[in-house]
Amino acid sequence: MVTEAEQIEIDENINLIKKICAKFQSQDRKVRKQAYIELEKCFSDVNFSSQDFRKIFSENYVFFLNGLRDKSETVREQAIKFIKFLAIDKLPLSDFYLTYIFPVLIERIGTVEVVEDSEEIRLQLLQFLNLIIIKYSNTEQLKPFMNDCITILCECVKDKFPSLKELSCQVIVKLAQALPRDFHLQAESLLKPVISCFSHQRYKVRVEAIKAVGEIVMHSSYKGVDEAMVPMAEKLFDQIPIVRQTIAQQAARWMMFQRDRYSYFYKMLPLLLTGLNDEVESTRVESHLLWEKVGLQYQQENEKDLKDKLDYLADIPKSYPTKLKRPNLGCRILVQRNISKLASALSNELTSWQEDIRVRCSQLLCSIALHAEEDLTFNLQNLFPAMYSAARDDDQRVVDNIIEASEIIGLFVQFESWSKIILPVIEDGPHYGHLTILASLLKGAPKENVGEAVHSVSKILSEDYICCSRNKKYQLNLLRCVRTLMEKCYNNNNDTGYYLFKIITSILALKDPDISEDITTVLYDDLAQCLNLSSKIEVLEIYSNRLLMHVNESPKTWTVVNEKACIFLLLMLETQGAFGLNLDIIGAILNEVLNEETNPEMRLKTFYVLASVFDNKDIIFLKAENEAKFLETLITDIFIPSLVWHAGATAEAIRTMAATCLKYILTTKLIPLLLSLTEDASFRSRQVSIECLTLLKQIYVNKHKWDIDLLLKIYPELLKRLDDPIDKVRLCALTNLTAFFEHVPEEFAQANFKAHRELIVDTLMTHFDDDDEIVQNLSFDSLKKLAILDYTTVMQKVEVHRQLLRNRRGCDELINFIQNYIMI
Repeated sequence: MVTEAEQIEIDENINLIKKICAKFQSQDRKVRKQAYIELEKCFSDVNFSSQDFRKIFSENYVFFLNGLRDKSETVREQAIKFIKFLAIDKLPLSDFYLTYIFPVLIERIGTVEVVEDSEEIRLQLLQFLNLIIIKYSNTEQLKPFMNDCITILCECVKDKFPSLKELSCQVIVKLAQALPRDFHLQAESLLKPVISCFSHQRYKVRVEAIKAVGEIVMHSSYKGVDEAMVPMAEKLFDQIPIVRQTIAQQAARWMMFQRDRYSYFYKMLPLLLTGLNDEVESTRVESHLLWEKVGLQYQQENEKDLKDKLDYLADIPKSYPTKLKRPNLGCRILVQRNISKLASALSNELTSWQEDIRVRCSQLLCSIALHAEEDLTFNLQNLFPAMYSAARDDDQRVVDNIIEASEIIGLFVQFESWSKIILPVIEDGPHYGHLTILASLLKGAPKENVGEAVHSVSKILSEDYICCSRNKKYQLNLLRCVRTLMEKCYNNNNDTGYYLFKIITSILALKDPDISEDITTVLYDDLAQCLNLSSKIEVLEIYSNRLLMHVNESPKTWTVVNEKACIFLLLMLETQGAFGLNLDIIGAILNEVLNEETNPEMRLKTFYVLASVFDNKDIIFLKAENEAKFLETLITDIFIPSLVWHAGATAEAIRTMAATCLKYILTTKLIPLLLSLTEDASFRSRQVSIECLTLLKQIYVNKHKWDIDLLLKIYPELLKRLDDPIDKVRLCALTNLTAFFEHVPEEFAQANFKAHRELIVDTLMTHFDDDDEIVQNLSFDSLKKLAILDYTTVMQKVEVHRQLLRNRRGCDELINFIQNYIMI
């Protein structure tokens, strides 16, 4: 009961309030603002009853609320503070007051046209609405005004002011929580306005918008779910981690509590599963925790259906990746029951033109493959074509994810299942995307599952149209296939070894220069280890003959870019001891390749390789049985015809390389050609021919067949080369001339050959006076050799030339040498 004194005080305050309200008629804004301050003080000092509040409000609400329409911003701001104080802190719960407040709120911030110009005032009005919703949460009094709230929020969320957008999204969540049974009636009308905030530049606005959409979808029908999914999925590509993390949180919430979630699992799954592979660790960790909860709840909700699987949980596969934790049964079943729809969507998006979408989809594929396990088998037909394309993506992140997903598929899906899909495609003509997937499938598959299949796979890959490619990425992925096959191989079938040998040789022969460090002959050693052989030499001895037989197809038509030509040349360089075991087939091929009708560049390259091979003649002919016949055929049918002069730079080079080969295989039939070659236009040909003549002389000396006729044929040509315009040739001629005067036939010292000796001495004396000290020294060495043979002639010539030469010191040394020799 209110005492009489208290009632008198209340009446006085009511009258005071009326007097204060009269000040709102003033033209002075300061007076109007002060009126609100006085009203707030008046309401603070007196405890009015509910009836008093109702009476005061009904008599003065026009004055209270009109301040929200005041022309002065400061007055409107003070009016909001007062109304907020009155409605939230003082007035009791009653829809009576809201009936007067909401129309003004709608008028100020709930219309399409902006009525309230001030962004700060609009924000304060929305904050006021937020406080009303909180105060009237879960009450019947708020229900009649839900539509008004929705109207206001639809407009505020579209406001340009970022803080207003952010708060609007928060208020939507509060409204849904305040009216959980009724919010669904108008929830979907908020979706489009809220989704428009997804593209806002402020990440906080985007985060709050995602939370608001999450709440709206919790109260929506299928239309709302469908409308929200695509925009939510697009935010998976947001650059801000907290945005992606919020997506995962909302997706997990839907999957656990949305009333129609079982109908939309296939749409919700990607939103959460993508977070499992997020770049940010905190997002990955939280996504895993949320996903674990979703799986456990699903497992509990379907306990009866999963009873058998729960009772007989399969052991983790032996080859299960150690870096990965196997998802719980609920998670796996949830994915497996929706796999067909997920796989279909993935196959479409993996080839999207947008890079971010391809990256996220490839990450999602890894997660789905890990959860689906063997249940993915029936969807590989749709997935593989998209995976082939994704494996060729320019973004390495996509390729890495596709490789990981393929390895997981190879682990769980039986070889017989995936091989029936991919191998026919490869047989039709593969690109490197096919090989990337194949290598990864093989790598992931347990050895016991694919060991027997190594033979069939390697046979397909060894086909010429598959293993012979010059594409760099193709070669690298074919190499991955070969390495994986060697790792999985445990059946030392001879054919399997040959197929692998052929692929390796083809890659080595055709490798791109940019990847020469990645593709080396160490592959032969790896193959030897795989086949339990001692070394790569044994590998080459076993398989090179079969491959040589295979490439022996129209060698006359070969060019330097022909695949079989490249393989043949590589085999010649690498066979080492196996070369001698294959002389018949090598000789037959060389006979055609080095034919004069063959492409000149191909002939030149073959000569070059052959010269390199003959440089190790002691090794290559170690196991040869018919070496003599092989060499005789080469000399007669190939080398001698190749030394005949023809015009052109290529012909010069061929003659040079042919002469180089002849450094190792020489015969008397070559002397005329070698002598003519000392006049060749190519200085290298001249130089090599002199070296060949010297070697030939040494061979004849060793066989005691070196005679005066041969000496008289050769030495004049060597003397001519002392005047060669190329210094290298002059020095070569002088060096080898000294060797020619060792082991001279005895007849050459007789009197009837004195003219020859004098010619040699006169020629050498001329070069003995050369400006080049090296030439002087070499000439001095040759003269000493001649002095031993005929010191009288040399002494006479030196004494005659001494007065004419500048190199008198050399002449004196030569005279001293002769005198010392005579004394001995």
